[in-house]
Amino acid sequence: MDLRHIEKGTKFLIYEELQQRAVSDEHEAIFRYHESDKLIVVQCPWLYENYDRLNLGAKLNISYDTDSEVHTFIGLAHEKLRSHGQVMIEQITDVETKSRRVFNRDEIRVNVKVYGLHESKVSSTVFDRPEGDPDLTDVSFDISSGGLCVVTNTLLNSKYDPYFLVSFSFSDKDTFLLPSRVVRKSNYPRTKIGRYDYGFQFIYDNMPDEKARLTRAILNKKLENR
Repeated sequence: MDLRHIEKGTKFLIYEELQQRAVSDEHEAIFRYHESDKLIVVQCPWLYENYDRLNLGAKLNISYDTDSEVHTFIGLAHEKLRSHGQVMIEQITDVETKSRRVFNRDEIRVNVKVYGLHESKVSSTVFDRPEGDPDLTDVSFDISSGGLCVVTNTLLNSKYDPYFLVSFSFSDKDTFLLPSRVVRKSNYPRTKIGRYDYGFQFIYDNMPDEKARLTRAILNKKLENR
């Protein structure tokens, strides 16, 4: 898919990544116009001001919403324009489209602790709670068997990004320690309860039983709250 369907004024969320790891916060950009099939111009003060300091080989992870879908592609900063705040971006991957809700999520509040997780440990079958303080402690905004969202005033900054170990519990019996990947980072949260919006996707590759256990725990929690 190319970008011809994007309308002027569409809001983009952009962050810089290096070797598929985020190396900047997420920033807002506004689509201005198409220069060609693969070249677009956006208004983005952060990108404009940091154009000359972008990491060598770094790429721009760009996402935008349409109705119930989220679209993502990778681009390169192509040219800094004379118009203040405007930068031309070259699209270098196809646009990937996903449903905004692959899993139905429930607004269940649980205390959440997030620890950095080395990529080499993501495929482990058993996890122990790490020593030391978590990178993030807050309350979930919503949760499903696929992942959870945290809206917080704390900036999540870790050398292990995008991999984290997420700890939470519904009861003494239903306690979880799950490997996850950050799939959404936003400085423009959906609510006014915090400055940052983080979406974590659980990784069940080597622990499939945990998904079924979490599904049951969520159902029990919903029944309990009725």
